[in-house]
Amino acid sequence: MALVDDVLTFLTQRMQFEAEWAVQRADGFTWWPSALAQRVWAAPARDLQGVALTTLHIETDLLENVAAGSSTWARLAGINRFATLSAYVANTSARTIRLHASVSLTADNYLLAQAIALHAMALQLADAHAEAAELAEAFEATVAASTHPSSGPRTTPDEMVNVTEVYLERGQHDSPFGSEELAQLVHLEPRPWVLAANELHRVDADLEFAPNLPARLELDAGEHHPALGSGLQMRLLLPVEPDPMVAQRLNASECLEPDAHQLGAWCVDDEKGLHFAGFVPAAAYMPGLLRALAYHLSARNDWARALLFPAG
Repeated sequence: MALVDDVLTFLTQRMQFEAEWAVQRADGFTWWPSALAQRVWAAPARDLQGVALTTLHIETDLLENVAAGSSTWARLAGINRFATLSAYVANTSARTIRLHASVSLTADNYLLAQAIALHAMALQLADAHAEAAELAEAFEATVAASTHPSSGPRTTPDEMVNVTEVYLERGQHDSPFGSEELAQLVHLEPRPWVLAANELHRVDADLEFAPNLPARLELDAGEHHPALGSGLQMRLLLPVEPDPMVAQRLNASECLEPDAHQLGAWCVDDEKGLHFAGFVPAAAYMPGLLRALAYHLSARNDWARALLFPAG
């Protein structure tokens, strides 16, 4: 629990939010950077392949009174193509849509994991503040505004809601995920893939999925995000039918107990089909992050295969 306490302390200190807009709990906290609450909490620790692991969840309210149905799944599957470090996920019983991300904390990786969690928090609250009204209209829903239990409604948002400007400024230069680091990734040991090859700004790899039907991993430092600039585009393409309802199922399942960092979203695209997409902005770069993401994306492939085809 000391590890989790250290991570929660790190996040609260780095976000610099006022105590009057927060509610602390033993396993995390909720705070109101705007009218939309953001929650951070740690799930109970569990054993995963002999490693003690704690999932740290990051979630921001977005919409309520959302109708469940094929049109909702299709819209979500389309929106999630442009995911950064969070997924737009529907809760069918609560009739809500929230932004959700998580990182898997271990004694060995928590320094790296807490750093990327901080970026997920910042981008998530900024996206929610900027997009809630427009998305409410698109989904024929309402903005999930709420009030602090003692301080009441927050009418003046925290300055963090404009943090995308900082990310875009950092993203005006070449991606820090450099060609040499990408080339070294191909030679990872132990190998998380069957076959991998690199070009100047990217790595493509085949991962085991089904007989003669591999999944495809794409890591591209040459792509630019329209709101964030340079960074790393991640995609994991599955050789299955591109069904928006399956994308929603995968995103909802990852909110419960993922086996890897959830930093992005499952989505559907006319060209790439059903796939996981995420974008790491240049400002979030850290040495060792690329290697960690490769292994977590490989673990996500195994997790998705087991969920979709449990008999396999």
